[in-house]
Amino acid sequence: MATNHSSLGKEAQDARRRWMAVLAEADSQDLQSFWDRRENKPHYAVMSGPETGLLMLQARVGGDGDRFYVGEVTVTRCSVSIAEGPQGTAMVLGRRPRHAEIAAVLDAELQDPRKREHLMTTFIEPLARRIQEAQRREAGRVAATRVEFLTMVRGE
Repeated sequence: MATNHSSLGKEAQDARRRWMAVLAEADSQDLQSFWDRRENKPHYAVMSGPETGLLMLQARVGGDGDRFYVGEVTVTRCSVSIAEGPQGTAMVLGRRPRHAEIAAVLDAELQDPRKREHLMTTFIEPLARRIQEAQRREAGRVAATRVEFLTMVRGE
């Protein structure tokens, strides 16, 4: 049973967007470790992938101006169908086929309301906190190297 993303309500779409972002940004070792510890792994079939390709990145001048192409980035994507539920998909940066496959299985499971709360509290939320903390540390490290230039006018 494939989930039609457009048939989901806004709240459900936002929740799925959040957990998919966490799964995509997660460290591959964290996903593999979680997967290895699981006792009741779902039976699933790989629908497509995992396959690696290139994605063209776009940006906007000043954040909201004209679009331009930044360059290409390598991504790995995968789609799976779990035996007792919906189809899951994942796309991750880099060449990480196992990461994409595990993330796709977890996406499928998280779409099942009976499994969602348990997976959110035991894995997704702690993982999201770990990712946020790493981003906070990196922002602090970058801020420490910030240089501000002052322009002085002669005669003042």
